[in-house]
Amino acid sequence: MADPSVFQILKSNAVLWQAPVGEAVPNVSVLAGVVWGGNWVRMGATQAPLTMLYEDERTDINVEETLAPVLRYKTSEKVVLETVLAEFDVDYLALMTEGTVSVDAGAGALVAYDELPVGNRAALTVYHFGFEGIQVQSDGALWPIRVFIARANIKLGGELSFSKREDDYTGVPITIEGLASTDMAADKLFKIQQMKSIA
Repeated sequence: MADPSVFQILKSNAVLWQAPVGEAVPNVSVLAGVVWGGNWVRMGATQAPLTMLYEDERTDINVEETLAPVLRYKTSEKVVLETVLAEFDVDYLALMTEGTVSVDAGAGALVAYDELPVGNRAALTVYHFGFEGIQVQSDGALWPIRVFIARANIKLGGELSFSKREDDYTGVPITIEGLASTDMAADKLFKIQQMKSIA
């Protein structure tokens, strides 16, 4: 561990990205705030902070000779991301509802529209998610903090509120729930990258 540094304090929003499972994470040379490239798609503006919860359940190993446990093991773990998207867009809603958007481009006097049928689908699509926060250094350089969940599902994380009387506007709450790797040798649920220098 290094000496304390105020430039390790993180005061930043988070930019959320989504990609197909198996998509390579952006190269560490990709600077903060820059498009990740490849098949990474930004999830748009957010109305609320992005929260990340990692938690596990544990079991104690006890023996008759001691009052306290002698060992402790994890028995389960999970990682969950939550935020509220600021944009009401059927393409985002399709990710959360397992629907498919059909596009009618319209022509002449016909109105263009997108349509999203929802329901009666049990299978859940698995995606690769990542997000980025930024640490500002003493010289003004921006160093990214990135978190990647290689396999996860996404769903609507709450009610959609439509009102003319409330102070706020309609946001789309989302919940992203991590999955274990299908490669038992790659036993990581998620990973965090913290930039330490700029090339």
